This record gives sequence, structure tokens and C-alpha cells, in this order.
Amino acid sequence: MGRHERGRDKRLVYVLGKFPSLSETFILREMRELEERGLKLCICSLEPGDEIVHADARELATRTVHRPRPLSFRSLLGLLAAPLLYPFGYLECWLYMARLCVLRPRAAGELIRSHIAAASFACSLRGRDVRHVHAHFASMPSTVGLLLAHMLDRSFSLSAHARDLFTDETVLLDLKLREAEFVTVCTEYGLEHIRRHYPMAAGERLKLLYHGIDVVENMPLPQPEPRTGPPQIISVGRLVEKKGYPILLRAAAILQQRGIEFGLHIVGSGPDEEDLRSLVRGMGLSEIVHMHGPMLHEELMPMLQRASMFVMACVVARDGDRDGLPNVFLEALAMGIPAVGTKVSAIPELIVHEKTGLLAAQGDPDDLADQMERMLYDEELRATVIEQGRLAVVTKFDVKQNVGAMAKLLDKVMAHRR
Repeated sequence: MGRHERGRDKRLVYVLGKFPSLSETFILREMRELEERGLKLCICSLEPGDEIVHADARELATRTVHRPRPLSFRSLLGLLAAPLLYPFGYLECWLYMARLCVLRPRAAGELIRSHIAAASFACSLRGRDVRHVHAHFASMPSTVGLLLAHMLDRSFSLSAHARDLFTDETVLLDLKLREAEFVTVCTEYGLEHIRRHYPMAAGERLKLLYHGIDVVENMPLPQPEPRTGPPQIISVGRLVEKKGYPILLRAAAILQQRGIEFGLHIVGSGPDEEDLRSLVRGMGLSEIVHMHGPMLHEELMPMLQRASMFVMACVVARDGDRDGLPNVFLEALAMGIPAVGTKVSAIPELIVHEKTGLLAAQGDPDDLADQMERMLYDEELRATVIEQGRLAVVTKFDVKQNVGAMAKLLDKVMAHRR
């Protein structure tokens, strides 16, 4: 019996904050690769997915179960049906939740909402041979995942990322760390943060597991077209404070003042979009800065292939939010596009200054402009970081290798029921 045939009966529940999500391609890649390895995913999403959907997400989206509104008829029906379908599991879960509400009153609101969501999801999973519940993000998806696992009498694990570790939106993290069969963290920076703040809770269950990309699919063009006109710089990300786009725009203005010709393309959307468009106009950058809005992955790739440089000016936001390691850095380096980043969070785990890219101090537009200028005109440096950058991605960030490690963790816990 082959690898794919052995895993067909293994039902794995994935609890996500939102699916499909245009900005969370790393989760999509992970799920697709797990299914390639024979695991059958049951996807539960707390929020409706984005209207724009990556082609690879369409089939998964058709079988995703979304949480009903907390006070809707479907939610109430779930609360009535779940005790009948899972009498012992529901009672155990309710008592567990009620006890936590008393012991951790700050978490009571999220626990009650999560219990309602878990009851609805449990009803949708009736008749499926569920072996394990895994949640992405240590915030509310993990609260729902933990309660759902109790209701189904199954094991639980979680993946922690960035915002869920560095802001106060996550509750009960110490408990989740103790209850989980394993906890994956996508950066060394995040892993050390957990070890520092929860030294007694994580232990050996804590695993470093980088996100990955398809290093074969994301290859440099064998014969790139000769570039004509000024160099084109690209930045991709949500238009939110932690991405540092005002810093990038100020750096662009500095380069313009130095007489450097270039185009800057910003791909993404978010709550700061109108403020950034106003800043572009106010700084006189309308001729060189192009804001494209969100793009599908298949639309973004040709733009990346034509780029002379990729840049992100990430900062730590006022609420403590910050990026881990933006996955678009992986794609850029894999495609042979030299990158400039900032010394924030886990970015230096991939971008090693003057080896795999260049790093500027966070929040410093002058330093960022200096590093961007170096990358545009220092041909020897460009050759070095292009070669070493792709090598770093191939070595540490191959999706098949990294999801293979995830699959081994899941196979181990699903080999037996709780």
C-alpha cells in the first residue's frame, strides 16, 4: 500500500480564522501538500473567505465549513444538536469551558463564542472519522480548536505565527501550550518569545517549523528578458502599520531627490490604503509609485519576474504587532530577485545583511534609501545576494521538506485516538 493510500482514512480538522485568505498563502500551501501526502482535511473557518480566491484554493473552499453568526438560527441549532450527537463530549466540553470562565474571567467572552462555534463545527463533522484537530494561530482559532477537540474527544495541536504572539489578542496561551500535543512556530524569533514568556508550559512539544514554498515552481527565469527603462521595485503586503509603507514612501522620495529613476509598485490592500494614497500625492510621488490593490498569486508572479528589487520596510506597530517572516520574501529570493528588508522580528533569519540581501534599521527612511540604492547599482553585491538568497530558500524553506516534518508530527498523534 502506497504513501497516499495509507492516509486516505485519516480525517484531520483544520480550524482557521478565515479561509480562503488571499494573504495567507502559506496555510494554503501547507494544506495542499498535506492532502498530497494522503491526509484528508476538514476545514472549519471562523470568518467568510475573501472574494478573490487563489486558483489552488477553489476546491478546498467548496468544502470549507464557515461558522454561523453567534446568535443566528444555525448557531442555536448547533447548541441543541451537539448534545444529542456527542452527549458525553459536549458535557465534558461545557464543564471545561465553564470552569475556565470562572478561573479566567477575562477570557469568558471568547470562550463562550468559541463554544458556540465548536458546537456548530462538531455537528458538521458528524459521521467523519476525525482523528485530530489542528488550529492555525494561537488566538481565537486555537480556542475554538481546543474546545472542539474536547467535544469530539480528540487530540489537539496548534501553529503560532506573529500577531497572535506579540499582541494581547490571544488568551489562555499557557493552557493551550500545555494541552497541545505539539505546537509549531514558524520562526526562531517567535519560538524564543514563547520560551521566554512561558518556560514551564511548552517544553519539548514546541517545534520550529518554517513556512515553505515550492522551490521548483518559484525559479528564476532561464532566459530573463533584457530590462528596458528604469528599474522597477516591488513591495507586497497588507496596507497596515506593521508593513511600514510610510517609511518606504519616504525612502522613495529620498531616492527621487537623488535623481534616481525607478518605479515602485505596491501590491495589497488594507485599512491604511487611503492614507497611503494621500501620502503618495502629498509627496509628489504619483508618477513613480503605483498602487495595484490585491492580486492573485498567478497575477503577481509576472510582476515579480520583471522586478529589479523586492523591498519591505516592516516595523513594530504601536500595539506590538509585527511580522514574523513575510512569505513573499521567500518567493522573491527563490526567483532570483534581490531583496531589502528591515531588522525586525524574524526577517534576519532569512535576510542576512550583504549575504542573502540587505537590511536597514526599522523606521529609518534614510537608511532604507541607502540600502535600496546599493542594491540597484552594486552589481557584485546583487550577484552575491541573488545566488545566496535562492540557496537559503532551497535549503531551509522547501515546502515539501517542511510540510513533510509537519506530516510526521500529525501522523504520530493520529496513530492513536485520545
